[in-house]
Amino acid sequence: MGTYPKNQRRTAGAVIAGCLAIGLLSTCTSTPPVTFRPSLVWGACPEDVETTFLSPHQCGTLTVLANRAKPDGATIRLLVGKVPPPAGARSPGLGTSFGGNFGEAEAISGSIATGTSRTGITGLQLESRGSGLHSTPSLRCPEVDRLGTRAAGIPHDDVGLRDAFVAAVAACAKRLRAHGIDPADYTTAAMAQDIEDLRVAAGIDRWHMAGAYGTQSAVLFEYLRRYPGHVKAAYLDSPTFTSPAGFHGGASALQQTLDALFRTCQQTPACRADYPDLQGLWSQALDGAATHPLRGTAHVGDQQINVLVDAPKLLRATRLALGAEGGPLTALPRIIKDAAHGRLAPELAQTVASDAIYCSGYRPLCRDRRFSLGLFLTNYCQAPPMSGQEATDAIRGASSHPAYPSVFKDSPYTAACKVWDTPPGSTTPTPPSTGIPLLLMSGSLDSFSPPATTLAAAHALGPQTSVLEVPGGIHNVLGFYECAITARNTWTRNPTQPVPTDACAKAPKIAFR
Repeated sequence: MGTYPKNQRRTAGAVIAGCLAIGLLSTCTSTPPVTFRPSLVWGACPEDVETTFLSPHQCGTLTVLANRAKPDGATIRLLVGKVPPPAGARSPGLGTSFGGNFGEAEAISGSIATGTSRTGITGLQLESRGSGLHSTPSLRCPEVDRLGTRAAGIPHDDVGLRDAFVAAVAACAKRLRAHGIDPADYTTAAMAQDIEDLRVAAGIDRWHMAGAYGTQSAVLFEYLRRYPGHVKAAYLDSPTFTSPAGFHGGASALQQTLDALFRTCQQTPACRADYPDLQGLWSQALDGAATHPLRGTAHVGDQQINVLVDAPKLLRATRLALGAEGGPLTALPRIIKDAAHGRLAPELAQTVASDAIYCSGYRPLCRDRRFSLGLFLTNYCQAPPMSGQEATDAIRGASSHPAYPSVFKDSPYTAACKVWDTPPGSTTPTPPSTGIPLLLMSGSLDSFSPPATTLAAAHALGPQTSVLEVPGGIHNVLGFYECAITARNTWTRNPTQPVPTDACAKAPKIAFR
């Protein structure tokens, strides 16, 4: 080691001492890194929630970060409900639900007690960020809601309507950002992290059982990817395995379900007698509506609405009727026959008149005006748009009629995503091999969760996955079919035991009218 001359040694020592002093001062006075711990505080239920319960329950508020990369940033308050089975728990641990389809206004309510009484498992449920009725902030877009009645009497591809829709989406995004709300904070990944924050804040080792419905299946799978070992078993009602909105997959999904409808009609004596060639009538109806749109009126409340149904709108309304909750499924063969002969069936007119703008055909539930379009957009738009061969493959199996690409390939949401302006997400709709028992349930006529797609996903998920198909079933099988509820309840008691494939063989048949 070299040496300094005497005067240089004194100078060097002073410099070193000064540096040490500055370093120590900086260390002592610098602000420690900001940390954030999610909190769960129990308290009184909101009044509108309290009035729905007839059994014991608790409400609380979970406070989480809006953006977990910003520990000193904005927070989100989410309503929590804890609901034991009214007759007492038969199973240890807690279960949770990942909610409904993206944007639907799922709320904590007394209906949760019905589910816990069936499974015997205490439920701890969280309202979704962005769409929960009691959670703040909300990603609703009233700017878009105002266009609904105007859309009923205008063709699907009307340029003016599409421009107005995109402008309204842009206005919604601008308003939210002006209030410090970033739509990019409301992703599948963020919602999965909310469930994990709930688990940690509640002091739960792992979820005894988890449930998901519709597009929220993506949140459940994201949770299983991020937090392996924290769920013992899970069931999924009407799961979606394409993009959240299923637009490209929607074309082939609709065609699969139409084929199932044609088969069901042929296997039903009364339907076969009234509509011996329902498939031919369908082709005739699409061709006719393409050149001569159906016109009429319908009442929504005390307002008379002008209705126009061209081929794309007929396609969209048919998908709603087939797969959706509350759609006119039993009247669908007659709707198709009327359209084939140039007549607008009253059920079809009512569906179009009461439809939220660009809802039917894209979402399985269209009559809830509390819908959070912003949450829907963030989770649809985070999937990168398909192009080239990928887009071609996604609509393979669908009819070659031009109405299909008009609805699914060239949807109005493509332009809406550009102005919504959220970055592509890192999640993928492809489910992982989870290593836990899973039960997947689909209705045979669900055009949003067709059984063939569910079965293909089950093979990828591994041998511990059971599949239940409900003959003649639509979206939300647990909401409509007792056999599905019974099969689910039995499975939750011993999830390693597969559900019998014929568990719903005696489900009530569709009575077409």
